[in-house]
Amino acid sequence: MLVSEVLFCGAWVLILYTYLVFPVLLSLFARVFAHSRTEPIVDLSRAELPRVAVVIAAYNEEAVIAAKLDNCWQIDYPQDRFSVYIGSDGSHDQTPEILRRCENPLLHAVIFPQRRGKISVLNDLVVQIDTDILVMTDASTLFAPDAVQKLVRQFRDPRMGCVTGELSIETSGDVSGEGFYLKYERWIKRGEGALGCVIGCFGPIFAMRRSLYRPLPPSTIVEDLVFCLRVLEQGFLTSSEPQAHATDPACATMRGEMARKIRIGAGGFQTLGITWPLLMPQFGFCAFAYWGHKVLRWLVPLFFLVGFIANAILVLSPADSAILWVFRAALLFQIMGSLIAWTAYKLPSGRKMPRWTRPVSYFYLMNYGLFRGLLRFLFNTQKVTWERAEAAASPASLQTVLPLGTENLAITARESAVLESS
Repeated sequence: MLVSEVLFCGAWVLILYTYLVFPVLLSLFARVFAHSRTEPIVDLSRAELPRVAVVIAAYNEEAVIAAKLDNCWQIDYPQDRFSVYIGSDGSHDQTPEILRRCENPLLHAVIFPQRRGKISVLNDLVVQIDTDILVMTDASTLFAPDAVQKLVRQFRDPRMGCVTGELSIETSGDVSGEGFYLKYERWIKRGEGALGCVIGCFGPIFAMRRSLYRPLPPSTIVEDLVFCLRVLEQGFLTSSEPQAHATDPACATMRGEMARKIRIGAGGFQTLGITWPLLMPQFGFCAFAYWGHKVLRWLVPLFFLVGFIANAILVLSPADSAILWVFRAALLFQIMGSLIAWTAYKLPSGRKMPRWTRPVSYFYLMNYGLFRGLLRFLFNTQKVTWERAEAAASPASLQTVLPLGTENLAITARESAVLESS
């Protein structure tokens, strides 16, 4: 009984620390130490804006690539310091044709005939880029017109190496509760940003110094996280920019969201093996944030499993009736949460659970995805290539493929040499 009680309490203390106590402590530290870590943020004049390149790896993006290009040309940035690099990663739909039919010196498109994975595309694209700043994004992500200007203004501080923007989900199509989770993530990243140690960027919108880019192995699964942590390892700051806004479509089903979480889970454990030195005490706030925001969160599925088994043993064993109801209630809530998550997972495309259930189902399914990701990491079964999840119905701005030849999309990619896979 005593062992089961210790395991039950210990598991839930770690879960509550990860999701509740850590963010509160982080906010307190940010209030006390923020000004000693980062400089005041002010807008840059147009003459001060650095040269930037928007970098995109695309695979079968015919449904969104035209809208993405149109969105890029609406970004408010001096054209003589702005360019877009897109690599088609062995796409077999109309993505290469759309890129070939565009013509504008701002766009540099590379059509890779063989699919190798996102990081291989990024490594080959960045070799061709000599700008000051790289702005990483996805084909389905739409930027606010001033997003790039807001991202780059923090690089006035020579210590700043990487800045993540603010990502939102189209709430009209959010069936999984991801929108609520992103608000929670943004809160954490703002606290980390105030301390100069954001642990992991929003992949669809972040910027980094070109001089800090280091090619990653082709097997890298979550490159945005590794890029951010590698910047910290090099002694530079990472930050969050709440005024740099971008929007992503929501997944149409929980199954699509689950596939993404499994991939992130496998990539997280892979990243831990690459960047473990950042967990050492000499990295100060970086180590504190890495442990609380990432490592313990990746281990929550194991904490939950241990807590659940201990809880079941306590309910089935003779115990003081004064506390038995506590264990019964805890077990009941865990079972109810699992049933809500299972129901959400089985819903067909476009169907939604009641709003109050979505954070519950998202929590359970996210951790189930992390657990499956751990298994894929241990058995080395996670592929580096990705499949686009079915997107929920979203505003026309995301779905409409504008006719080629119009003023905004009359931008044919400058033909670059096709790079063969190494």
